[in-house]
Amino acid sequence: MTMQWKTLAVEIRNRFVQNWPIKLTALVLAAILWGATAAQEPATQLVDVRLDIVPPEGRTLAAELPEVKALYAGRTRELIKLYRQPPTVHHVIPDTLTGATYTLELSLADLAVTEGADVRAQAIEPRVFTVMLDDVFQRSLRVIPLVTVVPDSGYEQFGDVRAVPGSVVVRGPEEVVRGALGVYTVPVEISGVNESFTRTVALDTASLGVLFVSHAEVQIAVEIASVTDRVIIGVPVTIQSAAGGTWASDPPAVMVTVRGRAERLAQLTRDSLRVVADVTGERPDTTVALQVIPPEGLTAWATPDSSVIRRRQ
Repeated sequence: MTMQWKTLAVEIRNRFVQNWPIKLTALVLAAILWGATAAQEPATQLVDVRLDIVPPEGRTLAAELPEVKALYAGRTRELIKLYRQPPTVHHVIPDTLTGATYTLELSLADLAVTEGADVRAQAIEPRVFTVMLDDVFQRSLRVIPLVTVVPDSGYEQFGDVRAVPGSVVVRGPEEVVRGALGVYTVPVEISGVNESFTRTVALDTASLGVLFVSHAEVQIAVEIASVTDRVIIGVPVTIQSAAGGTWASDPPAVMVTVRGRAERLAQLTRDSLRVVADVTGERPDTTVALQVIPPEGLTAWATPDSSVIRRRQ
């Protein structure tokens, strides 16, 4: 019996060993054929999804994003491509977001897959999740126009350059927002102006770094009008002295030239103007420069521009 088993074992071994290169080749070809056939078979596969979430400028994600997976259908060889380059969801969070949370709802249309991969997305999980962001701080800052206006000859600017709106809202990290003093416009020079105007001017948002500004530009308004001169004679000199006493001016009255809009100059009288001599010492004869105080929006100067102030006996 023992001899028979030995003989049988030798015979089986010889059958396996005999022509082994041919048999091995056949086995490899069979495996290749099976793999090629299997690659053509339809299948489904759950694959990881890469999330590309872009927070608002100046803000960062405060927590890790969840794991998202998508179910794809297709031939096996096509599904394998998704492992080399996973599908991606790209989403930009709006800059207008002020809260610390953002709810993102995904759809199959959001999935971007490797070009050339013949697959179909069937499901994505989770469809809805919350994105956590760092806290944001906001406050209103005044607009500071860096606008230089050069009126044409015979014209003047009345009042300051005004910005509309006069303030804008900035948002960002609290320490940065609190350190900002204002929002400047870009530097602009406007020359040869002979009438009032408004103009759109961009804000210098680049200098604010990570801060988000509610406006990219503002309107600036400038009042320009033609000017003329009017001479008013006999405006009395008013003497002011901290030392007290009675003083007299030589001359007692002067001629004042006022510059401004013609319609305003026509309404002026001597009482509309003040010419002041400010005496700071107690010397009997003191030459003092004269200061003319015109109505707001007008400029004026006296002729002569000084007087001799004497203490009366």
